[in-house]
Amino acid sequence: MKSQEHFMQMLFGLSEWEMNREQSISVDALSEILCCTPRNVKLILRKWENEGLLRWKAGVGRGNHSTLTILCDTSHFFSAYFKKLLSDGKIGEAIELIQNKKLPPRIKRLLQQIWDSQIGFVSERSESASLDVLRIPRPRGFSILDPAFVAVAAESHFLHQMCHRLVYFDQEQETFLPELAHAWECNAEMTAWTFYLRKGVRFHHGRILAGKDVEYTVQRLRELDSPYRWQMDDVEWIEHQNERIITFHLRQPNHFFLHLVGSIAMSILPHDVSFSQRAIVGTGPFRMAEYTDERLILEAFDEYYRERAVLDRVEIWIVPEPGDGCSEQLYQLPHQEPKHESVSGSENLIFEEIGCHYLAFNFRRQGVQHDFAFRKAMRLLVDRKQLSEVLSKYSYGPAGSFLPKKSATMTFPSSSLEEAAAWLHRSSYRGETLSLFISEGQLFEEEAAWICGRCEQIGIQIKVVRMTKANFLSEHVDREADMAVMGEVLQNDIELGLFEVYKNKCTMVHRFMDDDRRAMIDCHLSKVLRMTDREERLRALVQIEDTLNEDVGLLFHFHMKRVDRFHPALQGFVTDSYGWVDFSKLWVKSFVTTL
Repeated sequence: MKSQEHFMQMLFGLSEWEMNREQSISVDALSEILCCTPRNVKLILRKWENEGLLRWKAGVGRGNHSTLTILCDTSHFFSAYFKKLLSDGKIGEAIELIQNKKLPPRIKRLLQQIWDSQIGFVSERSESASLDVLRIPRPRGFSILDPAFVAVAAESHFLHQMCHRLVYFDQEQETFLPELAHAWECNAEMTAWTFYLRKGVRFHHGRILAGKDVEYTVQRLRELDSPYRWQMDDVEWIEHQNERIITFHLRQPNHFFLHLVGSIAMSILPHDVSFSQRAIVGTGPFRMAEYTDERLILEAFDEYYRERAVLDRVEIWIVPEPGDGCSEQLYQLPHQEPKHESVSGSENLIFEEIGCHYLAFNFRRQGVQHDFAFRKAMRLLVDRKQLSEVLSKYSYGPAGSFLPKKSATMTFPSSSLEEAAAWLHRSSYRGETLSLFISEGQLFEEEAAWICGRCEQIGIQIKVVRMTKANFLSEHVDREADMAVMGEVLQNDIELGLFEVYKNKCTMVHRFMDDDRRAMIDCHLSKVLRMTDREERLRALVQIEDTLNEDVGLLFHFHMKRVDRFHPALQGFVTDSYGWVDFSKLWVKSFVTTL
């Protein structure tokens, strides 16, 4: 590849690329283009001549110029090089090449066509087999792929493709179904929960699942002080009746325990393999074949304990946001920003995510956010109906709750800047600059810009600070943020999702609560754990939101709109609450392209 890179470097320094056209150029000029000595230039030229890439005639004597003639088809050269970059997983280099401003338009179009043909469903054929591959472009890299610390919806989805839990919650049936445990039971007091593990379940490294792996997963949450550790706080000890029967003995009755063992944090990991995010070992339908900063590759696990996935491989390519030279279509399959129109030959599925965008006040930091009058001013200033209309390409509608169904029963009267200014005047705000932290992405940029514009009109000074995946969980955010705009997407198990909003150390709701608010909510949640009726639990969880609304402790903004584009030939298209497709159920009647 080094020789090819040098050849491209030379081409980018030439004014003429046409095949078989002789052009004058000196060794010194080539030395400057290739950043090497004249002696090395001559060695490189000789090598390229032997490879048939060019012809070099050295000028002998005064007035005789050296000439260079390109002998290769540069279109073929660049397309072969581009394909090699993609096959080697050098996605970043491939994107840089296609965006190079020195690339002639005809070659740029050719590389664009190659790129487009590699995105989506591809059939790879070899001498022995044909592989069904799904490639998905993703504009940002993954944050944490660890069940003990995962805090992002996409990461949770991919973990479930690799790691399974004892049970899982079925949203349509609103009940728990078997996963690694084929059956379970509890005593009358709800203090002992027994799970019967399936026979013959293999981890990706070949060993059979045993009770030790379940206990190891629980112990790991505790030893790492996981944000999900609270889920296992009631577990006093674990009994192994044999390698396939395991009983959790609890300190107190817990009617909610199935929800906890069905959480993503309880994705069962093998006790005999040191955990690595770059080499995750689980029991799911796909195993991690490769994970770099540029791509994640999942391959179907042939010994999966249920039906083998029809897809042979899923590849996630990390690509930058669209820029000059790249068509927007690169970034649309299977997930596209809602602003894009449907592309010919595809169908759109639009739905409302469970969860919402919100503004959280940091009550662990001193400041005017502790003043009810200021928070009331912010509530009136952020007219959620107006915000939802401004961001209609992202928003499904204004939110007064994390739950869209509850928001649908609420009214959102319009508010004026005059009302907001009156409450601001009653507050202790004196013109200080407040820090508003936001997450990555165009949506958050637009949301923050609108809020800042409204604040400026009544005299509130705002400084926007952008969080990255690297510093999102850092103490710096907790120390320096006065407010933060965030989004929460709840999992299929809505009850557990609401628990996580308040209990998980990763959420801004939990991180920004002061001790008194945490104590109040913890007391409320501890009662919910003892409730046997689901509807009663949901009503109790919603009461927490009512308290937050009354205290203006959290500003609900809007519910998110999700758009997925899929090819009509796609079968088994089933999305989870995070908006991602269950890859293990996908199959395609006919493929879009062939390598």
